[in-house]
Amino acid sequence: PLLPPSRSSKAQCVPRHCSMPDVGGFEVFLKFLPASATEDGVCKLFAGCGEIAGDVRLMRDTQSGQCKGVAWVSFATKSGAIAACARDGVVYDQRNVQITMAKQVTWAGGHAATIGGIAGTIQAVGTHTPAMGKEVVAAIVAQDRDGVFVDGTFGRGGHSGLILKALGPKGTLHAFDLDPEAVKVGKALEKEDKRFRIHYGGFKSMASILPEVGVALGTVAGVFLDLGISSPQLDEAARGFRPEQNGPLDLRFDLTKGPSASDFLREAPREELIRVLRAYGDPSDPHAAQRVADAVCLARRKGGPGAPKTTREFSDLVAACRGYEYQAMNSAKAIFQALRIHLNDEFGQLQGGVAASLDMLQLGGRVGVLTWKHSECALLVEYLRTVEVAPHSFPLMQWQKSRPADSGATKIPKKAGFVADPAQRPSAEELRLNSRSRSAVLHVFRKRQGLLCSDLESEAARTLGWEPAAGMGDSAPSSSSKKRKKSAVDVEEAAGGAQGAVEEEAGGGATAEESAPKGRKKKRQATECREEAQAADEEEDAAATSKTKQKKRQASEKVVDDLA
Repeated sequence: PLLPPSRSSKAQCVPRHCSMPDVGGFEVFLKFLPASATEDGVCKLFAGCGEIAGDVRLMRDTQSGQCKGVAWVSFATKSGAIAACARDGVVYDQRNVQITMAKQVTWAGGHAATIGGIAGTIQAVGTHTPAMGKEVVAAIVAQDRDGVFVDGTFGRGGHSGLILKALGPKGTLHAFDLDPEAVKVGKALEKEDKRFRIHYGGFKSMASILPEVGVALGTVAGVFLDLGISSPQLDEAARGFRPEQNGPLDLRFDLTKGPSASDFLREAPREELIRVLRAYGDPSDPHAAQRVADAVCLARRKGGPGAPKTTREFSDLVAACRGYEYQAMNSAKAIFQALRIHLNDEFGQLQGGVAASLDMLQLGGRVGVLTWKHSECALLVEYLRTVEVAPHSFPLMQWQKSRPADSGATKIPKKAGFVADPAQRPSAEELRLNSRSRSAVLHVFRKRQGLLCSDLESEAARTLGWEPAAGMGDSAPSSSSKKRKKSAVDVEEAAGGAQGAVEEEAGGGATAEESAPKGRKKKRQATECREEAQAADEEEDAAATSKTKQKKRQASEKVVDDLA
């Protein structure tokens, strides 16, 4: 029920005994609470702010019962919520708590109306609310309810259940998952619904597994992929996915295969640790990867405590070595993410899975991909660029069509590829009911036959003499440049040899003063040679730039002539 505004100046917790009350008022969101936090303790943080409407909603660990770091509190008045947000950074058991506005409600004529923000929701124990379920069904299933469909990330069956409800009696659904616990749930669903079948494996293997069970390439109506990690996996401390929880440092989706995170930290060379943490962690702070790798290597040296074995040990190690943090989130979050992505080959699964979807889909079939992080979106778009069907308005498509038959134009064959629909995000209604979906983005690609943008770009580069753009494959250095650099290296090595000779002669009786001129002369020659090589390289680069500009000018003139 919605409570009217109150003039009370004291924080009062009004008891409610329902799992998720629809509490009106002005809601604030608390983050980075300690594990010891309680509802009464959170109430005391806001003493004097104003009346609290309903229960303090504290997110707790399903096994230990401890606070998982976040909570929501609704105030009956706007001034109460503003006063609460002013206490951002308040200390609770040696933790600085972040407090921000979550939901605002205005009062008019005794009725409440939401004007913005995300209302916090707490997932019931043992359950999982599928993100953007309505949008997934509408985009993937609605076109052919009696077709063959694939859910590449079964999890606990949230999206699969919605797809099965939307399917007709002749429709079938094949699901994949790497988690043995998820497969157990899928096996139970198989017994309940004969239209469903679960497969133990990653979704990038669908193009090899499905034909073995009678689903031919090019016959699937729709594929759905929900990337990342599921809520049940996050909530289970024994899996080690949350740095705030204490448990075995594992991070694998499939506990029966491959090394765990603690195994990887114990055995990986320092260079490999740095590479993984930089590639999949926080791209804005590459130094953090080296600091963490150094700390791990020091820990596993003889006499050290050894590589971390639990989430608490590793989280504390990361916090000790990363240094200054301007972001309020747990300093180990990005590091845990990097290890998880590497151990489960998440990015390889993503690109391989979308490529397999293209093979399995029939023309007009759709693949829906639910992403949660920018890095996932970037990888998805990177793959799309290689198989993107050019629309009629694509400039290079217009250029290709305008070329005369006798111009030497290569006939570009049509290929199967994807066209992308506009990206979709959760509705305001969904955010009100399931705040965990706030980061979700649904990408929908449709399979089409046509000219690929990448093929048109290759043809334009071949015909017009265009060079690859920066980052798209740099040209190799010229042979003359290589020779100059080799000459500089040779002279430098000679200088090094001369210095060694100086030291040897000095040790063998000749004075350093007598031998030093030889070394200095060699070093001077090396310096002069390097300077000459650099000057020649700069001159060659300038000439190449001039030549490139001339080619582009000629190509532009040719395009104008062709269009005319």
